[in-house]
Amino acid sequence: MIFKVQKIEEDIDFGCEERMDDEPVMAVVTLQDEAGAEKRVKMPDQLLYDREINEGDQVIFDENGKLQKRIRGDWTERCKKANVNTEEFVSKMEALKAGKKVNWICPFCGGNVTLLEQESSHTVIGCDSCDMRIQLENH
Repeated sequence: MIFKVQKIEEDIDFGCEERMDDEPVMAVVTLQDEAGAEKRVKMPDQLLYDREINEGDQVIFDENGKLQKRIRGDWTERCKKANVNTEEFVSKMEALKAGKKVNWICPFCGGNVTLLEQESSHTVIGCDSCDMRIQLENH
C-alpha cells in the first residue's frame, strides 16, 4: 500500500525515563493512505535521512517494515542496478505471461509480483505493493 507522509515529528515520549544512549533517535511519522485514513508509526530518524524521506513524499513499507520512498521508473533498469539474477527474472516473467502461478517477491519492497493485465497486444507484470511495472508486447 502506498502512503503519503503528512508529518514528521521528533519522538519525545520516553515514558518515565530518558532515551538510553544506545537507542536510536526516533521520529513519529504521520501517514495517510489512499483512502484518506491516517496512521502514525515510529521510525529511526536516521533512516528517514538516509532514505531522504520528507513530508509530502509517497512511501511504502519495505520487507522489514521500514519506510521506503515509493519507487518509480523503469523496473528493468532498477533490477540491473539491484544485481537481480536476469535469467531467473526473465523465466518468472515468461511463466506469469503463460498464466502459471509463480511465487515471486518484489526485489524492491517485498510485495508480490503478479500478472496485472493481459490483453491480446500486451501483458503487464508488476508488484501489488509498489509501483514497479513492466509491460511486455505479445506476439
